[in-house]
Amino acid sequence: MKRQLVEELKSRMKLLQEREKSHTAELSHLEHKVKVLTEEASNRRALVDSLKRRLAVASREKSQQEAACLGLRQDLEKKSQRVEALQARVSASERSQSQLEQTATRQLEGLAQQSSLALDALQGRLTQQSSLALDALQGRLGLATKQLEQLTSFTKALASEVLVEVQEVRSELCRKRKRKRLEEVGDVGLKKSSVSRAQAVAASILNMTPTDLLHMLDTPPDTEEASTEDSRRDQEWLEQVMAILQQQIPAAGRLMEAVRVKMKERKVLTEELAALTAPVSEKA
Repeated sequence: MKRQLVEELKSRMKLLQEREKSHTAELSHLEHKVKVLTEEASNRRALVDSLKRRLAVASREKSQQEAACLGLRQDLEKKSQRVEALQARVSASERSQSQLEQTATRQLEGLAQQSSLALDALQGRLTQQSSLALDALQGRLGLATKQLEQLTSFTKALASEVLVEVQEVRSELCRKRKRKRLEEVGDVGLKKSSVSRAQAVAASILNMTPTDLLHMLDTPPDTEEASTEDSRRDQEWLEQVMAILQQQIPAAGRLMEAVRVKMKERKVLTEELAALTAPVSEKA
């Protein structure tokens, strides 16, 4: 009997323990659920607070926008009033302009008639004056053409004269150089008589006159080439001057530069000629 009671108590205890475990698990689940709900409530509370703040900000912005909108509406009304006033003024101006145009048209018609008469008279006077001015201009143009032709002829003559002087100085310088070389040959120690006899023998051998032999001996190998080059440069310079003069409007600067180059060449040749002449004068 006691054993049966004990077993019954054990079974009840076991049942109570199982119930306790079930209640404990349920309690843990409920606590977890309460915790989750608490966190969710906190999050929602924070969200509500954030929404309240955003609502407050939106309310302030709405108030500001309403105030700005009210100001814009007032400005729009003022501008509408000004536009209406301006339209009224424009209408009045258009009417005044129409009246002025009509008045101006009548006055212009009168002025056109007067101007037509005045233009006819003025055209007659201008035609007469233009004819006189054209005759005078043609005369001045003819005079200028003649002056230009004379100036061109003078410039050509001047260029030719400068070129001739340069060529004369160059020729004289060439003769001085030959004479100096002859004097240098004579100073070596050969007597004139011995030189003459030797030149006569050489001329008879070469079948030429003594003068031709002397000219051949006195002329350096490059003298003929130099003379040809000088002639070519002189011809090019003269052609350059003529080309400048043949232009429709001759360039004074280019013409002056070309003449200055040839005059400078003449100066250099003259100085060299004077340098060669000075020692000869001293020996004399």
